[in-house]
Amino acid sequence: MSDESINEIQKLIFVSFSEDKNLTISDLERLWSLELQWMMPEEASLVIRKLIQSGWLVLENNLVFPVNLDKQNFPSLGWQPMLRIISSPPIFIPESVPSVEKEDTESEIVVNVIQSEKNPSPSKHPPDRSESNIPTLIRFIAKKSKIDNREVVRRAQRKRRSLGPVTLWMALALVAREQGLDMVEVSSLVEPV
Repeated sequence: MSDESINEIQKLIFVSFSEDKNLTISDLERLWSLELQWMMPEEASLVIRKLIQSGWLVLENNLVFPVNLDKQNFPSLGWQPMLRIISSPPIFIPESVPSVEKEDTESEIVVNVIQSEKNPSPSKHPPDRSESNIPTLIRFIAKKSKIDNREVVRRAQRKRRSLGPVTLWMALALVAREQGLDMVEVSSLVEPV
């Protein structure tokens, strides 16, 4: 197995399964083709079949999961898999992939308890006035982009999971931008003057 092929497949697996260890084939096809736009749905289906046949992925009870998830082999920003490599993966051989799980590491959790004062101070952050406009923003995005309210919320939640600490209204604004909506209208809904 060439190191380039192994590395490419490990990065693909890391990106695909870093949040959820078990995905259906259709979820994985949708992730690669529609959400990340790396390939066509037919190509995604072919790559999944090849990765299952070569032993990199396991199909069990209609769920696909990786044999080995190397959390140290994460891709750089903007990385995209090379279809030429991932569509003809080498056979997975456990010895060829450095095992991270064999190390017995002991973790120790240290908890410091701090006694609070009798009158705890209110949050140092001001309240977010934009939160009250979220339902309006969801309806606006759904109406203008002709998708269901639930789908708008699902996409926003997915953005929040991938971006980390982002407010819901910011994730909704990103969904609106992704849908090609007028951002002046969106910002006026988020923070009315």
